[in-house]
Amino acid sequence: MSPLWRDEIGIYLSARRLCLVRMGRGMRPRLVREEQLAVDTEAAGWDPALAALSQKLAAPEWADAPVRAVIADQWVRYAVVPWSDSLTSSAEQLGHARELLAGIFGDVLADWRVSLSDAPPGETRLACAMPNGLLEALQAVVGDHGHKLISVQPQLIAAYNSWRHRLAAAETAWFVTVEEGTLAALRTGADGINRVHSVRIGSDWGRELKRLQTFSRLASVSPTDGRVYVDVPHTLRAVLPETSDHLEWLDDAAPPLTTLHQLEHLRRKSA
Repeated sequence: MSPLWRDEIGIYLSARRLCLVRMGRGMRPRLVREEQLAVDTEAAGWDPALAALSQKLAAPEWADAPVRAVIADQWVRYAVVPWSDSLTSSAEQLGHARELLAGIFGDVLADWRVSLSDAPPGETRLACAMPNGLLEALQAVVGDHGHKLISVQPQLIAAYNSWRHRLAAAETAWFVTVEEGTLAALRTGADGINRVHSVRIGSDWGRELKRLQTFSRLASVSPTDGRVYVDVPHTLRAVLPETSDHLEWLDDAAPPLTTLHQLEHLRRKSA
């Protein structure tokens, strides 16, 4: 069967929950199956979540399809990497990104895997680091059940790519994605992604959102700047009592058409 017509599986992995979607591909991609489950653990590690994933992938309804994975932001670290004409190779660019991450987070990231977002020449890029131990364990679980892991993305990047068509291209604006325990945000402008912010949060996550919104207004240079686009699970949005004219809640307006769009849709509605 042509790879263009094979099903795909999408997996969202966090410490406390797991989401899976299976998409039938072709001229009109369709949702074949979706599941989400809470992971029974109080720990922040990934072993319980991977054990739950292994059990799911053993079922016949999840067999024989390549896998795209999204990793929760609790296990990811970010940094903005300015463009440099002197860095001409991918190895030099990655080395520079690793140096910037080390300057922010220290040697703890020495054995983490670093990647860079795509951007046209001249624009800033977003560097992300994920633990090698997590990525290797995920690869092993997927491979043990006969699947091929074809992509791994952090939550902030996957969510931003799913919603970027809703962000006005001319604006300087923040994009925010929220998950239980974590808020991650990036700011876009004429030169691409120019700022990133990631924090651990509790039940009062609205306070952190308000701080970000205030900073956005102070940093604005025109009335059309300063908007904050918020991607948040439905249950978390329900506990935020206040709204603002500068907040743009991102709601699904059309059926998801790709595996990662469908996975983002499930993550938001099932929390």
